[in-house]
Amino acid sequence: MDRILKGGSHLTGSDSLSGYRQQLEKDLQSGKLPHAVVLESQKELPIKETVSMICQWAVCRGENKPCHVCSACVKAMNGNHPDIYTAKLSGKLEVVNVEEVRNICADAYIRPNEADRKIYILPNADKMQIQAQNALLKVIEEPPQHILFIFCCASAKKLLGTILSRVTVYPLDYTYDDDMSVQQSYETALSVARHLTDTKGYSLLCALGKIDSRITAKEIIENLIAIVGNAIRFRVTGKAENTIERSLGEHMDMVTLSRITEILHTASDKLDSNINMNLFSAWLCAQLRRRK
Repeated sequence: MDRILKGGSHLTGSDSLSGYRQQLEKDLQSGKLPHAVVLESQKELPIKETVSMICQWAVCRGENKPCHVCSACVKAMNGNHPDIYTAKLSGKLEVVNVEEVRNICADAYIRPNEADRKIYILPNADKMQIQAQNALLKVIEEPPQHILFIFCCASAKKLLGTILSRVTVYPLDYTYDDDMSVQQSYETALSVARHLTDTKGYSLLCALGKIDSRITAKEIIENLIAIVGNAIRFRVTGKAENTIERSLGEHMDMVTLSRITEILHTASDKLDSNINMNLFSAWLCAQLRRRK
């Protein structure tokens, strides 16, 4: 069972941390958490505990965030911090409706009361109607500096592509079978990302041609989404994890990077069907070449 350990921000469990949880911790420790994140899990507990950890980190007044002992952290744990708001659910499906979204968007431009940022938690985000999701787009695309949105859901794929292209997804349940699989998938994803800026499509097609199975493809696509997300972050913060992410951020604008993210999410959806991998690689190459 995952736990938030006092005195630190780590999540631990019977299985090893997935690359996404490690990335989440890294983003928290470096202070580079995006303004909008999606926490995806089939179980309620991992989301609940991760939300608590992020909220404490966001409002903490201690040196090692989250410290779990300062008054702000205590308020966050007890659910009574004035700058943390959980969206109200309505109807039999318990969803955040469009009226509630509009109220949140209006409130988002008001400065925080006590903390450096305001946090909005959206439960059952994957059940939100299209109108409600569309109502969030403007504030997510051009957010105030003091805002953090946390989307909680069982399936991020059910969110609109326009939402997914503007947030960072952390699949809390996703684990790899072994460290070698992690490294190989990441290296292949870096190879594909490296060729995204090439003027000729042949090198990109060759890199994509190394994807030989749907399972491998899933892992590589998820890594690519993270890499492009870091390139988007580089354009905002000027900081990159590696030269490839920096190169993407320097050579592509936000619109192009967001479009690539949408294509990659569509590609992930296609992998849920019994698709021929050669055709998939050719299709993905063509889409990435026609990204504008």
